[in-house]
Amino acid sequence: MLIRRNFNIKNLVRELAENKVSVLELIREALSNAVDHSAHTVWITTRTESARKKVSVILADDGEGMDDARLAAFWGVGDTSKVNAQRSIGYKGHGTKLFFNCRRLQVVTRTEPSGDWRLTELDRPAEYDREEISEVVLPGDHRLARVLDETGLVDGKGTVIYIEELDFEDQQDLLSREKLESYCDWFTVIGDVRSGLYDERVAFHKAIVDRTNGFESLRRNDRILAPLTVKLRVNGELAYYPLGQSPGSRFFDAWQEDLEAHAERPDLLAYGHRFANAFAGGGHGTRLRDDRSALRMTGPADWALNNGIAIVARLEGHRRQLDTYKEASWQGHPGIYGFEQRFGLWLCRDFIPVTQRNDLLHSALDRAFATEAGYYGFNNLRNWKVFVNRQDFRLTANRNEISRQESVESQIVDALAEVLARARKQKTFRDWVSRLRSARHEKRKDKETAQMERRLREIEVWIQQSPKSDAIDPSEVEGLEELGEDYSLEMKTPTSEQELFYVYGLLSGRYVMPLHIIEYNASEGIDAIGQLRAPRLVPDGGPHVRVELKLEVSANNPIHHFFDAIDIILCWKVGKGGTIYEESSAGAGTLRRRENPVLDPPLDTYEIDPGEGGRVIPVIELSALFPDAAGKKTKRGFTRRTKAASRSSRRSRR
Repeated sequence: MLIRRNFNIKNLVRELAENKVSVLELIREALSNAVDHSAHTVWITTRTESARKKVSVILADDGEGMDDARLAAFWGVGDTSKVNAQRSIGYKGHGTKLFFNCRRLQVVTRTEPSGDWRLTELDRPAEYDREEISEVVLPGDHRLARVLDETGLVDGKGTVIYIEELDFEDQQDLLSREKLESYCDWFTVIGDVRSGLYDERVAFHKAIVDRTNGFESLRRNDRILAPLTVKLRVNGELAYYPLGQSPGSRFFDAWQEDLEAHAERPDLLAYGHRFANAFAGGGHGTRLRDDRSALRMTGPADWALNNGIAIVARLEGHRRQLDTYKEASWQGHPGIYGFEQRFGLWLCRDFIPVTQRNDLLHSALDRAFATEAGYYGFNNLRNWKVFVNRQDFRLTANRNEISRQESVESQIVDALAEVLARARKQKTFRDWVSRLRSARHEKRKDKETAQMERRLREIEVWIQQSPKSDAIDPSEVEGLEELGEDYSLEMKTPTSEQELFYVYGLLSGRYVMPLHIIEYNASEGIDAIGQLRAPRLVPDGGPHVRVELKLEVSANNPIHHFFDAIDIILCWKVGKGGTIYEESSAGAGTLRRRENPVLDPPLDTYEIDPGEGGRVIPVIELSALFPDAAGKKTKRGFTRRTKAASRSSRRSRR
């Protein structure tokens, strides 16, 4: 007995017709098919039709046209009539099924200038499940005949596809010229990423025209270097305009040399992704957003590796990005996409971005910089523009992901790490990393300093309140018996900052200490806010100070905070003097003995000089109050004096 298999063509077509991330994928499929069929020009019209405000799209190209086999593949599913399907951009026959999610679909085509223009059409094509479709000669008064006349195709050959009243929820995106042009640049064959192998965009185009400057190394067997003129007429515009060349457009503002050199070649001018022209400067600004650098890490001579992987890798500073991509959005500036959406690592086939995999870029960065002193990672990948291509990548049905990419992930990370390890030897790259570290250092310093200033102001406001409903005075406890004068409170020597704070709190309740800690919060910023009882300790400060607690302060050990956010350091002991680092080892000061301690007894025998005119930070060494195990420090006189003062104070309160 044989079991007959069932094939539900209707369900399959409906699934493919709805399988997309963005309605703009219609444009990607149209351009890919046009290139695969040797077109030189594509005309795209988008507009709203009918009272329901549905969007319709007309796609026309001057390619080879569709013969019977190509028409059968277009209206069918899972088939292609392309001669070399595996080398074509599209090879499954799935992408054009996006056109089917509409009220009516019409196709007019001709393969020879001497033949008839043939018309095929379906109403509700996603619902149609019969095998036959009728074909007629295009009537002279048909609306698509006017399109042939408008585009100049009437005496030639090619294809016109009319997608009437789309059913996608995001169809309004097709009515924005900026979105269409940006999408063409990023996600279609127009945005060929090989342009990123050159310092300047004009150099990429010159290589194509002159067949020089690494032209033979551009892996032309993977994807032919085929500029394509794309003319858009969007949302009621009266004429077609090439990509980026509509009235008032700023699409090519950052590439004036290229614009002037190829103004008469709209196909060449638009071809190749718009990477920012290389610029190694950028200065040593203190803010990441001021970085104007743009670095190239791979070129025609070294972008293709031995394992079949090809990598285009570039870095672009924040300011360079803002100056270059006018249609982008950032804080306070509306746009059509954010940098995080478009930057990072993309896996692609035929140099069309397909899917973003920043986890692989993070892994490669960690490996390439594993031995870098002070490396702290690149958490934000906004500056990176990296594309990895491998010709045996297979695309999923909607062509927005790579099938079975897990099997080659380790090879991708290896290849990326190799490129990054090579780049880190370049002076321009190392200078950029230095600027990045410096800018992040300054940003964190500003944030920590501002946070401590805010805490300081909040304490001062609280102190000025009268009365303070949430105030407590530990010296005015009621109902408990006071300790006797000779009562001993032996404790273990502090072994952590928390134990140090506890000891200091006990001392503050029994003796007059140079600082009275009012607020303590070790979760963020500097540890404490205190009242300064010895004004000479911080002569240029106010009555309240920012206090950082450390178990030990010693040379070559980082403070893990910024000097500008600290007024006083309170520690248990001081180690050796010398160079001492602030946050992320980005800044360094000198730990040294003070020439003239101001406290009595001299708990402030050390200080930190940040250098460069910074304010000197006194260091209070608490262990100086206690007999040292080696007998070096004995401050019993201080203990007797403060005990007497404490008894006098308690008697006066009684």
